[in-house]
Amino acid sequence: MEDEHAQRRRDGRVRDTRERIHTVALDLFISRGFAKTTMQDIADELGLTKAALYYHFPTKQALVRSVVQPAVDEVNHFLAQAREQGVPRRELLERFFDINYANRTVFLALTLDPSGLADVDLDNWIPHLAETFQQLLLGPDPTNDQRVRVVMIANGLSRVATLFTDIPYDELRAAAVNAALQTLDASPLPAAPDS
Repeated sequence: MEDEHAQRRRDGRVRDTRERIHTVALDLFISRGFAKTTMQDIADELGLTKAALYYHFPTKQALVRSVVQPAVDEVNHFLAQAREQGVPRRELLERFFDINYANRTVFLALTLDPSGLADVDLDNWIPHLAETFQQLLLGPDPTNDQRVRVVMIANGLSRVATLFTDIPYDELRAAAVNAALQTLDASPLPAAPDS
């Protein structure tokens, strides 16, 4: 959330500065990782003093949270909305892909260095995401095979939206959602024989 001073500014400079900080910080988080990027690194890249950076974000944790939390909140809002509306499976998968695609740089940074999750309000977010996805796609009593597939689908959609930057959006979305539906609807494989 923007600080009180930033809300009072009408010339846009504080907002622009915060957006520049987010952009530069995210680029550094991707290239160096959350843990290895310092506030001094970010200030140097921006051409700011460290004190100027701390004016906008009093701690590195506050900066990381301001970069990552909106993406997490967007996923949570989507899941809550989907639960209320009873979204059809294909639409659910498409919309989940779209959220991941829209937040791909944030999720790429977290894929490369998950330590950024430590600074975000998650409260068992990943298990909650898997459980909610299971309920939305399969109902209250999925089999173990189905549970495994749903976790693979959720992670797969997120990774495909994040990592495949060379494939056009429409093609990537269609391929990812179709693969997710095929995975969901495939017959269970027979158990592996004991060795």
